[in-house]
Amino acid sequence: MRLLISGILLLSAQCATAAESCDINAVVQHAWPDAKSVADGIITGNNQLIDIQGNAPQSAICRVWPAHPELTLAAVPLMSPEKTDYDHTGDLELLVLDSSTLDVKQRLHLPERMSDDAFRITGISLDTARWKVAPNQTAFGLHVVREGSSRVNPFSEDALSLYVIENNQLRPLLKGILLEDNSGEWDGNCAGEFNGIKRTLAIDSASQNGYANIRVSEKRVASTTWLDANGECKTKDKPEKTSWTLRYDGKEYVVPKQLAPLE
Repeated sequence: MRLLISGILLLSAQCATAAESCDINAVVQHAWPDAKSVADGIITGNNQLIDIQGNAPQSAICRVWPAHPELTLAAVPLMSPEKTDYDHTGDLELLVLDSSTLDVKQRLHLPERMSDDAFRITGISLDTARWKVAPNQTAFGLHVVREGSSRVNPFSEDALSLYVIENNQLRPLLKGILLEDNSGEWDGNCAGEFNGIKRTLAIDSASQNGYANIRVSEKRVASTTWLDANGECKTKDKPEKTSWTLRYDGKEYVVPKQLAPLE
């Protein structure tokens, strides 16, 4: 019996790994058949660079959608070939493809979505948790992580957007909510003030305009640090908890300004 259970668990793990695997090079070739290979990746007909090597935050990514394994999701940054040390300019294309043939079924172009400056994009990832937003509708998500470049004014954020296929079109359902938000100001030695926020989302049983409400649970910690009389760095934390409810207005989920990420 133990061998049988072990075999089942191993098979399940192998299936899960296989379900998440995809070939981003093949995905890009199917989506941009006229693109040309260059040393840094692939150049499209619009002179935008696609990095398929996976070495940069602006690299293209893909994965099979567990809720619909017949479909593969891809997020493809379309970057300017002109590189600088401090900022990037680029769009983002979201794709839904047939997992067997890699034929593109839906695509959504998001202008300037990958552009950054001092608050640089340090990573993107697809979120395939079961976002059951309606009885016959499952969304998928995209995380975009940003970090600041200042040591004495640290900053980082993780923003989640949700997308849905509706009437054979891919469209944004939730344009962006901060799941993590960290900032602060200090002297570079000890004294300073910091704020750390973490939020979790859950699908509610109540709904509005055909889509379930989304519950947001927030944990916030405000920290103060200082040097005491003995020269030791001390910290005082002030934790708080807050909750929110996001409702669908007929076009998208309405996100309060204080929960919205950087544009």
